[in-house]
Amino acid sequence: LYGGCSSCVAEPVTMPVDVVKTRLQMDGAGSANKLYNGSVDCALKLTKAEGTSALFKGLPPALLRQSTYGSLRYGLYGPMRDSLGVAPGTPKSEIPLWKKIVAGGGSGALASAVANPTDLVKVRLQTDGQLRGADGNFLPKKYTGMLHAFSSIVKEEGILGLWKGVGPTCGRATVLAAAELATYAEDTGRFPSSGLLKGGLRCDLCTASMAGFVSTVASSPFDVVKSRVMGQPLNPDGTGKLYGGMVDCFVKSSVAEGPMSLYNGFWPNFGRVVPRVTIVFIVMEQLKKNFG
Repeated sequence: LYGGCSSCVAEPVTMPVDVVKTRLQMDGAGSANKLYNGSVDCALKLTKAEGTSALFKGLPPALLRQSTYGSLRYGLYGPMRDSLGVAPGTPKSEIPLWKKIVAGGGSGALASAVANPTDLVKVRLQTDGQLRGADGNFLPKKYTGMLHAFSSIVKEEGILGLWKGVGPTCGRATVLAAAELATYAEDTGRFPSSGLLKGGLRCDLCTASMAGFVSTVASSPFDVVKSRVMGQPLNPDGTGKLYGGMVDCFVKSSVAEGPMSLYNGFWPNFGRVVPRVTIVFIVMEQLKKNFG
């Protein structure tokens, strides 16, 4: 519950950065000509073409996603860690790092699989109007909002269409959660015990920022692939026109655009993840202190 509440608090703050990140990740997909020269250029062009509200595309499904994904990811971490043989109440500094990584990755994978439909709708809304047809012209927008997107996907692609891209989604979430939660748990245990930082807000800020940086570096390639698989144009039978799945997208993107294309949108991703992680952990720690 605390994780879901914290994530929902952070989501509106970081939403414009998330929209820019997703647009940059999709930019150049399928060897198409790039539209943007960077984060600022993307934000300016998007705002000029569609208005300031375009920077908040996908906010409703993003909030719905965080209320489920955030709650499960942070809520399952403790039970999964304890199931590995960690006694309740064990100091964080005494818990083996591998158990923190396994628990973080497991909780992230399970939570992301459950919340995949909301993530899919978010990406579809954020990239709506960016996709090009075979003639190179922009395709008309498909969706008018969250509910229309949900119903259209189910109608055109079937109920399982809502789990399109679940492979890279789980891969991203596993790596991100493992890196984020393990780094945060390790740092909050090590810093006070080593005397580098005392517990409190300053310690929470430093450890949350480090957790955000590590998780961004580790998860960015999966995040790019997730956006491309979810946001690609579709054939009449519902299959993707550009990529056949996660591995196909990894290979085609690397061959056509170079390996560094898997880090498209890295800086807006970093600019989104670090503040979000910092806000989530600080709010979550304060909720724990005040409400138990």
